[in-house]
Amino acid sequence: MDDRPGPWLRWVLIASLALNLLVVCAVAFGLIFGGGHHDKRRDGRPDPRIRAFGNVPFVMALTPQDRAALLERAALPDSALRENRAQVRARFEQTLEVLRNEPFDPDALLRLLEAQRTALFDRQRLGEAALVEQIAAMDPAQRAAYTDRLDRSLHRGPRKRD
Repeated sequence: MDDRPGPWLRWVLIASLALNLLVVCAVAFGLIFGGGHHDKRRDGRPDPRIRAFGNVPFVMALTPQDRAALLERAALPDSALRENRAQVRARFEQTLEVLRNEPFDPDALLRLLEAQRTALFDRQRLGEAALVEQIAAMDPAQRAAYTDRLDRSLHRGPRKRD
């Protein structure tokens, strides 16, 4: 009696090898081309931290590396954007407290909302200054490529959502 496996086993092993190679290639592709720059959420919308810079299309037109650098600078302990974010968060907590207080003080709420609006305008100003600094560091070719990406994004219009 012959103990050697049939020809079907050879095809199963070839298919298994092909599937394993496909998985390895997919992981390698993800690491090379998609790893490290998480400026979009799983649903395709921009990272919420990008909103701190104001005009989202201008930030999204940056290369992934430039966006990452911008976000890293904003996260530094001495960053004015980080300090501003902490102030906005603290005022939000104060607003919740005013809303819960009895009797309700509409003037206190109005003052907090005005202060919050000022802080948000300051945040946008700080973000725009950081964006301009990032763009100013580009050479003419990089700036031209940035401008082309921005132009395409502005003419494309909003993406449709499901």
